[in-house]
Amino acid sequence: MNSKKERKANNMDRMSVRKTGRKRGRRLLAAVLTVALLFTGSAAGSFAADSSTDSAVSMLAAMGVISADSSGSYDLNSNVTRAAWAKMLVMASPYKDQVAAGAYSAPFKDVAATHWAAAYIKVAVSNGLMSGYSDGSFRPDSTVTLAQAVNSVLLLLGYTQSDFQGAFPYAQMNIYNSIGLSQNIAVSTHSSSITRGDAADLLYNALGTNVKDGSQKYAATLGYSVNSSGQVDYAGIISSNMYGPYTVSSASDWASLLGVDTASVTVYKNGSQVTAADISAYDILYYSADKSTVWAYNSRATGIYESASPSQDAATSVTVSGTVYELESTAAFTALSSGGTLKIGDAVTLLLGKDGGVADAVAAADIDDVTVLYVTQSGSKSYEDANGNAYTSRYIAGVTADGRELEYPVTVTWISEGDTVKLSFSSGSMRVSRAGSSSVYGEVDADDMTIGSKTVADSVKIIDTYAGSYVQTGMSRLDGLTLSSDSVLYCDMENGKITRLFLNNVTGDAMDYGVVLSAVSNSSSSGSSGSYSYDLDGTTHNLNFSDKALSNVSKGPAAIYTSGGETRLKNLPSLSKITDVTSSYVVAGGNRYYYAAEVKVYEKTSSSYRLSTVADAVAAAEEGGSLSFYYDFDKTAAKGARVRVIIIN
Repeated sequence: MNSKKERKANNMDRMSVRKTGRKRGRRLLAAVLTVALLFTGSAAGSFAADSSTDSAVSMLAAMGVISADSSGSYDLNSNVTRAAWAKMLVMASPYKDQVAAGAYSAPFKDVAATHWAAAYIKVAVSNGLMSGYSDGSFRPDSTVTLAQAVNSVLLLLGYTQSDFQGAFPYAQMNIYNSIGLSQNIAVSTHSSSITRGDAADLLYNALGTNVKDGSQKYAATLGYSVNSSGQVDYAGIISSNMYGPYTVSSASDWASLLGVDTASVTVYKNGSQVTAADISAYDILYYSADKSTVWAYNSRATGIYESASPSQDAATSVTVSGTVYELESTAAFTALSSGGTLKIGDAVTLLLGKDGGVADAVAAADIDDVTVLYVTQSGSKSYEDANGNAYTSRYIAGVTADGRELEYPVTVTWISEGDTVKLSFSSGSMRVSRAGSSSVYGEVDADDMTIGSKTVADSVKIIDTYAGSYVQTGMSRLDGLTLSSDSVLYCDMENGKITRLFLNNVTGDAMDYGVVLSAVSNSSSSGSSGSYSYDLDGTTHNLNFSDKALSNVSKGPAAIYTSGGETRLKNLPSLSKITDVTSSYVVAGGNRYYYAAEVKVYEKTSSSYRLSTVADAVAAAEEGGSLSFYYDFDKTAAKGARVRVIIIN
């Protein structure tokens, strides 16, 4: 592994979210979209290069306290000026509504009425949060010291000058340290200038701090919800001034219709920051005019409109190709109700909003949308038609690249678990075809967002698969690996960038890992049968079989996965020639093998296995104990193999 890969390897497991078969239900979509809305992970990408914590910046950005420039940077490493601090203070105070665009005046001789911060400076000074100088100036471009910022924040929290005994700023700094305002603040000297990042962290800390009388958290005085742990309800802050959903009818005029300036607006699409040019027709938008922010989603579900509940006249949910979707907007109701243009039996495309509900719906032919599905199950089952009559049909169930689990009745018989298929809809019928092969291959670079010569969208959705099981993953997990053409089952591209990707067991993360405790098999001319017991996450499971695929499994660490609706086991190989054991990797045969994000550690006795930790394994190695390391059965270190199970003997 080269030096770049070594530097990043500890981060490569962070983006995986395990999914095996269909065992986790349909809650995933709502979770994924909620995470995207809250800017976890990739949506905070522009913060990563700055010094302040992502949570502080994203929270304050949602409140309008801090904003990015036209390039998306918050410039957190530059010193904060008195003018900028005045705005931040006011926007994080109960006085923010006193700022009015039409009420600008010249509050100081060096602050003209046309100065961008004039109104904020006037409000900050008139409410005692800041003050000018004796010569009648405000000095808006001067920097703010830590002590000055702390004094202002303490005033926000209800402290008064009578609480600050002695020479400035020692009393203020004592209170600052004692009530927890200093967390994550980089500068420590009270006379030093603070950065925009420090200022953001200081105000973020204040939100979760009790006001002087101890009656409530400061955030609660601003009308924001706070949980029992004192954490501010971030989703509530975002939603407080968010409008939508709005369906984009034309990619060229959505901004003007919403009154948004594309030159200055901040745009997130599916949780990642993008440009205004990345908004497409039929995207679902939510927007905040005062925060100049747009949140866009393009998750869709296409299928046959089967029924509405409780009725089409009063629909609150609809069933499309066997899957139930809740309606979240008037536009969705209008389209899907009895008075709408979409009728039972039509091929429709549901446009899904931020919480996974139906924000709007159109005829499938209007978008010509194709659903790509990785098949996790196939078989036969009973269904009910629009008239309530039961019928039996073959079906396939699977997962889309964005994690939605769907099920469709089909007439074709060639589809089986592990296939990747395309579903297209027209005139009330569905056509199924194999997904075409992909030309994507080469080294994955998460920093440059490339795979070989192809560029990857920031909002890319990636599924890694194995024998009908799957896992959602991300570029950071794949970083440094080289994909062959056989590694990619299917990819979608939009505006020259990869947006959806189905992989063929690139990471090995689609399986669970544990230990086979007992193995009894019987082979005869009529076939193989037997029974196993295995430990998975500290719970013992029993498995009876009559399948040759299981007849060669023995006791010891194993991969556990689902294929054809049945549990399968496959033993893992062990490493030899161990020369070094650390908290993140082991060196074996001169190669470095990193631990999987969910590496399983067991302490083995003569009769049982007990779950343990990596720290215990490292300690045992330091004390000269005996350890065994088991890794992916089909990968080498060069191919990104991970240690899946560690046994402390």
